[in-house]
Amino acid sequence: MGLLTLLAGSLLPWLGGTLWLAWAESRFSPYAARNTVRQAGYGFFLGYAVLYIAIMANNALTGATSWPGIMTFLALFAVSGALLIWRVPAQPGKPAVIPPVPVQAGARILIVLVAAWTAIHLLLITVDLLNQPVYPWDAWLAWVYRAKAWFLSGGISAVVSPAKWVSLTAAATNTYAIDAWIYPLFPSVIPYWAALSLGHWSETLVNLPVLFAGAAIGMGLYGQCREQGLGRVHSLVCCYLLFSIPIFSTHIALAGYADIWMAGFTGLGMIAVMRSALIRATGPVLKHGTQLVLGLLLLALGILVKNEGIVWFLAALAMVLLNTCRARVPILITATTMVIVLLGFALGVTSIHIPLVGALGIVDGRLTIPFIGSFALESHNVWQAYWENFFSMGSWNLLWTLVFAALLLSISTTPKNPAAHARRIGLVFIS
Repeated sequence: MGLLTLLAGSLLPWLGGTLWLAWAESRFSPYAARNTVRQAGYGFFLGYAVLYIAIMANNALTGATSWPGIMTFLALFAVSGALLIWRVPAQPGKPAVIPPVPVQAGARILIVLVAAWTAIHLLLITVDLLNQPVYPWDAWLAWVYRAKAWFLSGGISAVVSPAKWVSLTAAATNTYAIDAWIYPLFPSVIPYWAALSLGHWSETLVNLPVLFAGAAIGMGLYGQCREQGLGRVHSLVCCYLLFSIPIFSTHIALAGYADIWMAGFTGLGMIAVMRSALIRATGPVLKHGTQLVLGLLLLALGILVKNEGIVWFLAALAMVLLNTCRARVPILITATTMVIVLLGFALGVTSIHIPLVGALGIVDGRLTIPFIGSFALESHNVWQAYWENFFSMGSWNLLWTLVFAALLLSISTTPKNPAAHARRIGLVFIS
């Protein structure tokens, strides 16, 4: 085992996810023009979600992770996707891809320059990723620590709180403890799988899937821009702006943290939900359901990455509600919810138990939110920390400038046209 098996283990899920996504879109939305680059970007995260589920199922059923067994499953996953695409019947007049548009010489030069500048960013990120061992920050303390412990112990071992670990008997030698023990396992399973594919633990090569994840996010963004009608230059500029954000590039170069995976699942998922709203608003001809289902699926899978994924998923549901219903519907729902909550508090009911979800409300003086955790209700002066981390430091780069500009555009009054629909959807997203 070595670099070739690492590449095979990293690329097979990507291939399988892309092929299955291409089949699903050709099956359920046959007449919509598609960009294969976008399908590859989104397919990466769908494929890695399948990989994660396969590893966890294999471990639950057998108590171990079989690399040959998982690789056989991934090969069947990819081959079956290819066979399904091959069996899709041809549709007369079907635009399989976005029709090519002639590009003038000046535009070609711009395309090459922007693509080269973006590639330089990726090249420098790759050099860092392949030379910098796991950096001693949260990745070192939580996500990659779990992966390394699993690889060296020979399987996915239990990770518990430090307090519980102290109370365990000496017989539980394969149990480990970290402060962030409650976080989902996805960001740890991926480097663990990379180490299994490589055959040994490497402080740098186990993060190769993170490089692919960063590239896939760029591909997904580029493809969505192209499908929305932007030219190659504008779509590449969007990708360049993404990769130029310092905190985004840092999470790829100093890999091991969970947030780059969150950027993929929730970021691309939210873009797909917004595009479905645009398609629905601008014309009844094209089906928007494929983009909506794809977006909500990615956002739901983001819950496997970090507890905060549920927040983004609920935000997406709220955005769908605001975009599809008249204003009085969400206002009525909000008012009704507030009345029910206040009535409950007046009657002494401070929490409810939701089947299969858990408790929601105030439990033992703490705010309990399903999938996220339990928090003490305390007062803290956090404005200085917010100012330093969100404004005075350079990590966010273009974020606030673009948010402010987008907000101004979204509230501007223009005649009804496709741009007006986009601005309204943008305003709902920011809200």
